[in-house]
Amino acid sequence: MNYIYAAIGIIINKKKVYITKGKYKENTWEFPGGKIKKHENIIHALKRELLEEVGITILKFNFFQYIKYINSKKKLKLYFFLIKKWQNQPYSIEGYSYYWKFLYHLKTLDFPPANHNVITSLKNKF
Repeated sequence: MNYIYAAIGIIINKKKVYITKGKYKENTWEFPGGKIKKHENIIHALKRELLEEVGITILKFNFFQYIKYINSKKKLKLYFFLIKKWQNQPYSIEGYSYYWKFLYHLKTLDFPPANHNVITSLKNKF
């Protein structure tokens, strides 16, 4: 089983985080982003995915955290970035529900297990 590599954007505005309903599991929440294509670097994938999924052009960002996650069905290497400045208002191009939630609400929502450590790190940072 090969690893799936993904670039994920954590869009933060005044202690609120932009989240969307999960693409693969209807009752979960997630941060926007997606798979890194072959021969594509992480930054290009991040910019492409956020433009495709939520319609924003990233202007300023920082690497936040790397997560390696393995279970019986998949192996993931996830690269999380804090999106600090962008052009256009984020919205769900793909039609999924989306919300701006306060950081302290994230722990009460159902996120994929690979995101749990990232949410804890976010709460500790902000």
